[in-house]
Amino acid sequence: MTKLNRAGRKHKRNEGTKSTKPANYLIVTEGTETEVNYFENISRIIEERFSNSIIVEKIELKVQGTARSTKVLVNEAIKKRSLKTYSEVWVVFDKDENKDFDEAIALAKKEGLNVAWSNECFELWLLLHFQDLKSAIHRDGYTTILNTHFKNKNINNGKYDKNIYGIFDITSKYVNDAIKRSNSLLEDHRCDKIFSPDKMNPATTVQDLVEELIKYVN
Repeated sequence: MTKLNRAGRKHKRNEGTKSTKPANYLIVTEGTETEVNYFENISRIIEERFSNSIIVEKIELKVQGTARSTKVLVNEAIKKRSLKTYSEVWVVFDKDENKDFDEAIALAKKEGLNVAWSNECFELWLLLHFQDLKSAIHRDGYTTILNTHFKNKNINNGKYDKNIYGIFDITSKYVNDAIKRSNSLLEDHRCDKIFSPDKMNPATTVQDLVEELIKYVN
């Protein structure tokens, strides 16, 4: 006898089993090395896992390095979205020396894009895997500190560089710590009545995108 679900309908063949599959993502980033490597690494894991474990019609997690930033990057993402249907579109960019940082974030949100920003740079997200950081440092200082952590933990032969192919793989065991620290940083700024991303240094929202993706990895 066919079992019915609570709504009185027949169970679908895969109901009650693992059926969640990745959305159709487009990630557009200003970076051409670290950020692209990081999210392409996650993309490879997702595609390998789901093609082997459940039937999906299509998995598409596109990461496109454009070497553009802020409002130019946002407009590029808007243009790319118009050419194809995506479930979610994310833009990833740093504060760096850009003067239109807040404007770019506001434009992206107005246009329905998701933003994973970092003040000052993406390396902040990586550093938060290993330690708290409450005070601003120059973007050039992140590499030195990351080198120390990579050496202490014997990661990538003790050296950080921007073009590590498997950067997510080698840092993923610490990703939950990074998420907690990133969220804590944002809360600290809000408690200090600082709400402008331009003034939140150090701070990042990369964890929002990573949390969205790693549910398909874990």
